[in-house]
Amino acid sequence: MKRYEDGGWQELSPQTSERHIHMINGGFAEGGISKSSRKRHLKEVYQVREDNKIPDLPTISFTKEDAQWVTPGHNDPVVITMILANTNLHRTLVDQGSLANILFKPAFDKLGLEEKDLKAYPDNLFGLGDTLIRPFAFISLYTTFGKGTKSMTLSIDYIVVDVMSGCNALIGRATLNQLAALVSTPHLCMKFPIAEGITTIKGDQKLAQKCYNKSFNLKVA
Repeated sequence: MKRYEDGGWQELSPQTSERHIHMINGGFAEGGISKSSRKRHLKEVYQVREDNKIPDLPTISFTKEDAQWVTPGHNDPVVITMILANTNLHRTLVDQGSLANILFKPAFDKLGLEEKDLKAYPDNLFGLGDTLIRPFAFISLYTTFGKGTKSMTLSIDYIVVDVMSGCNALIGRATLNQLAALVSTPHLCMKFPIAEGITTIKGDQKLAQKCYNKSFNLKVA
């Protein structure tokens, strides 16, 4: 094993460990809301069937053209704009580390959505440091990624949480899997296949930095 440091590659001794740290999450990707549906999902996860078919997906690649207008050497997240409730919803974080799709309550209110359309969500969410987040409820909304003929629309379940955030919404990997999307953080964009080819959605680096700074200020306050 090698590590790149101080302008050159250094040999490292192989490391092994018996310790394991697993992720604690929440959301619909774990099999649904009820305990019975989650038990069925868990059984399916551990069953390897011979008739399981590998998705026939096109090759998706990223080039330097995808990184135009992106400042190199950054560590910014992928923040995009999507269409939700017939509104261009900016400040949407693409989070591959999250199972759940999140819609923050201030954005819910600004979208003009009504609380009577919300459905009860019985579980909790867990964030960094096992921080407990009590969801407000959840709502199913049609969401469009891309524009015109280069777009895809999905019905997505959003868990609505009443917490302060620098973003309006968060898209988790369950939705990314529905899109069959690949995300490149160095290029700050994501791509997914459609009937006409490949759709590219570029992130907004300046907006990503604003979201980060706002979130940082919220935590400090």
